[in-house]
Amino acid sequence: MKTKTILIIALVGCFLWPALAAGETLTLQAAIEKALKQNPGIAARLYEVEAAGHAKKAAKGALLPQLDFVAEASRRSDPVAVVPIKGPGEFPAFSRDIYAAQVEARLPLYQGGRLRRLVRLSEIEIALRQSLKQQTALDLIANVKEAYLLGLYLEGVIKAREKTLEALKREEAEAETRFKLGRLAQLDLLRIKAQVKAEEAALTTSRESLRRVKEALSVLMGEEPRSDFSLSGSLEPVSLPEKADFSEALSCRPDVVAAKRAVAKARETVSLERSGHFPQIDLYSYYGRRAGSGFHDSEEVWEAGLRFRLNLFSGGSISARVAEARARALAEEERLRQVVLAAQKEITEALSRFSEAKAQEASLAEAKAAAKEAFRVESLRYRTGAGTVTDMLLAQAAWLQAEAAYLEALYRLAQARIAYERATAEIARGYLNLSCEEIPHASQD
Repeated sequence: MKTKTILIIALVGCFLWPALAAGETLTLQAAIEKALKQNPGIAARLYEVEAAGHAKKAAKGALLPQLDFVAEASRRSDPVAVVPIKGPGEFPAFSRDIYAAQVEARLPLYQGGRLRRLVRLSEIEIALRQSLKQQTALDLIANVKEAYLLGLYLEGVIKAREKTLEALKREEAEAETRFKLGRLAQLDLLRIKAQVKAEEAALTTSRESLRRVKEALSVLMGEEPRSDFSLSGSLEPVSLPEKADFSEALSCRPDVVAAKRAVAKARETVSLERSGHFPQIDLYSYYGRRAGSGFHDSEEVWEAGLRFRLNLFSGGSISARVAEARARALAEEERLRQVVLAAQKEITEALSRFSEAKAQEASLAEAKAAAKEAFRVESLRYRTGAGTVTDMLLAQAAWLQAEAAYLEALYRLAQARIAYERATAEIARGYLNLSCEEIPHASQD
């Protein structure tokens, strides 16, 4: 009986859990943390780092002794000695069928530095993949922030439109009363009704836009599209430093660090290909048994020694691979310079856009206050019979437009700040452990 009761409670809890989660208030901090934990793009980058770690283990394994078990069965056209001659007058057995089983060992003593360079390349690849993961996380944080602030902007627009619609409906009810009393023309009443319908349509558009933004935000958080949650906070004016320290900002940008590590990888590849000109020395041995037809005449066999190998002629393939690697290294150096220049441009553009948005925000704040006062005056004039309904509706539309423009200016201001924080990697502080490295100047030598 107890088991059945527990099962029923568990099933009820499963059905009620989505309802309890619905309507929750999502903070910006929680949205970013969810995205960093659940976004599939971040998960894919983590697997890439893990794969690079396994590649490093494989590269280090090549430095250790290599053991193989080899079994062989063959038939020859003519009988051959099953095992080598062991001394004068001691002839081995001959057989057309040869069976062998042995353990082979090989230890690389010198490979021209090739094996250790492969380990170094795998280490650089790990660092490169970590930088790419951090860049993906940085972009994700910026996208979550931008979507969240866009949602706050739309919520502000919706609140403003709801207040306007509420005021319009009061005006509509009053106008209908005045129309019945013969104190208002039918045309003026129709104008008010048209304004109410237009505002209702605009409100519906804003609400649907907010729903789409919330669904996009939930996808960024690694969840299925949903909009059954509310956002916390509101758009407020923000500020930025007037000048940016390029060297400090660039040293922490993951994309710049990744480009630098790509250069290091390309240069290491040049040394790797150059090692093909060097000799290779291996210590080798094997131990096993060989037998003839019917597994008769079975004897132990073994061998141990050093093997020296030096390429004398490769048709120019080694030199061509070295030249290819050098060209690719030069290409990576130019890509690094391009990334640095693009990063500097992003920072200066973000500062410029922020200055522009800041000036617009200040101007539109004054315009909003003036439009609000103008509507108050026109509304009072209309109620006292000194003004027309057209003037009142025009003043109200101007006030709403000024309110929406000011909210948009706040969003553009926040958007410009996000762009600056993204360009300088400041947006990742507190969330990511960025590795800052000295970056070479972008100018040509």
